[in-house]
Amino acid sequence: MKRMLSTLVTAGLCSAGLVFATTAQAAPTGAAAPPTTHHRYAVSEVVVAGAWTVEFGSPIRGNRHQVKLRTDNGTVSGFVRSWYCPQGTVTPRWVSSHCTHRQTILLKNQGGHQVGWVSSTGLSATQKDYLMGTSGSRSWPFDANFTLYAHGPVTDDGDGTFYSFWRDATPHGSFAGKPIMSGSRTYGSIGGYGPT
Repeated sequence: MKRMLSTLVTAGLCSAGLVFATTAQAAPTGAAAPPTTHHRYAVSEVVVAGAWTVEFGSPIRGNRHQVKLRTDNGTVSGFVRSWYCPQGTVTPRWVSSHCTHRQTILLKNQGGHQVGWVSSTGLSATQKDYLMGTSGSRSWPFDANFTLYAHGPVTDDGDGTFYSFWRDATPHGSFAGKPIMSGSRTYGSIGGYGPT
């Protein structure tokens, strides 16, 4: 009986030590680590070029397309703004006066697809999966395939009860099979927000 009681006490102490060790390992790895809960987001602003052949739906007009894609815990927002430019330049945030606006297509989630994921460190993110573009009564399916890598210091404007952090990031990849226009400026950010 004494041997059995001793074994039970030893096993109980080992289990308690294991729980304590597991709890200690789960603690945050430093003040620089971003919070791991609530909203995480990524934003890509890029230009894709060329005529857009669409298998389903109306044609997408223009030869330069500004794409802004924001994903917030998998929820999509943003737009594709299309221009026809016989000459001149389009950047994600500026358009030459030689260009003519053709259409703006708003982006949103397509049934059940969760687009986007941010790493636990907040240093990288993906925006990959299917989404829907709409303009009036017309709609188009798109697929995003962006990877973002953060650079520069983290910015944090939390007030102790609410956190908000972000880093500038560089997007790479393609949108609906069109690569980011070679040599064009890109903008991106990775961040998060929510109660502490």
